[in-house]
Amino acid sequence: MNLNVSPSKQSGLSLIELMIALLLGTFLTVGLVQIFSSNSQSFRVVEASARAQESGRFGADILSRALRNAGFYGCFPLEGVTNNLDVSDSDYDPALHDFQFQGITAESSLRPTDAIAGTDFFVTMGVRRAGASVASTAQVNSASFTVNERGDLETGDIILITDCINGDIFELSNVQGGTGGATITLVANSGNGEPGNDFSANSPPGCTTTQNCLSAVYGEGSDVFRTYSEAYFIATGASGEPGLFMRDRNGTTFELVSGVIDMRLRFGEGQPATGVQDWKLPSDSTLDWDSVLAVEVSLLVRGGEDEVLQTRSRLCYPSWTDCSGVKNWTAQDDRLYRAFNFTAAIRNRI
Repeated sequence: MNLNVSPSKQSGLSLIELMIALLLGTFLTVGLVQIFSSNSQSFRVVEASARAQESGRFGADILSRALRNAGFYGCFPLEGVTNNLDVSDSDYDPALHDFQFQGITAESSLRPTDAIAGTDFFVTMGVRRAGASVASTAQVNSASFTVNERGDLETGDIILITDCINGDIFELSNVQGGTGGATITLVANSGNGEPGNDFSANSPPGCTTTQNCLSAVYGEGSDVFRTYSEAYFIATGASGEPGLFMRDRNGTTFELVSGVIDMRLRFGEGQPATGVQDWKLPSDSTLDWDSVLAVEVSLLVRGGEDEVLQTRSRLCYPSWTDCSGVKNWTAQDDRLYRAFNFTAAIRNRI
């Protein structure tokens, strides 16, 4: 009997080889999943940090500009400004039309109704150039005068005219003419405009009781400015996310920056010759708004969705708080939070 067996090649895998292959594949898959998960988490953190940085920087830039330019009244009249807006009109709002303070305030009576409770706010007021000046002597017994350029003046604008000695604030009821000149018509009827004008207290030379007169005669070259009153505060946006908002003189509210959840303020009192001598919170009843030279702002912003961080953020907020080595603010979720702090000097007071 021939017992010789011809050798043949093995086909397929043995059970041991298959188990080893499955084990190696499992290790490789787990490694790839861990790498992907780690990269995904890192990306979420980086994205959240970028959003927070963007919101903080935009918010700080907008607020610092508003604070630096607060209280600019051009050539401020030596004899003061006469406010001719109709206080009896239903559209008259002291927060928007008073112009009694020169630049900045945060009085509680002016707080926007939609501001988030516990957050601070402030109101800035002043004028911006309208690109127009008086082209010929304005007759006080006339309801109109001519400017050299229309600029960006529109019907309904509240403007300031000044010659550095006197000044008048009033609402434009009509603007006629093109870019080569404009006739600005002033109307004393409180039924026109929002809130309209009331010139009844003015009696300069040449004015009669039946005419709409300013408080003084303004000659050629007198400047024309647009007034503004803007409130900056924290409110909830359409997306449900808190953000930095601004309300203009017309009562229109704009969302400026999303993701800003809190704003805290300190106001620096002092005199131009000596600088800031004392820092006070808005709630301090001794705060003199006319003596505020600078404002310290602390913004709290967040970025990304929840569960971005493994541990909750802890910050020293606001910046002037004495944390004594311990962070005094702790987040209520796992989102990424950042604090931005800056001080802005009111340039028109120093």
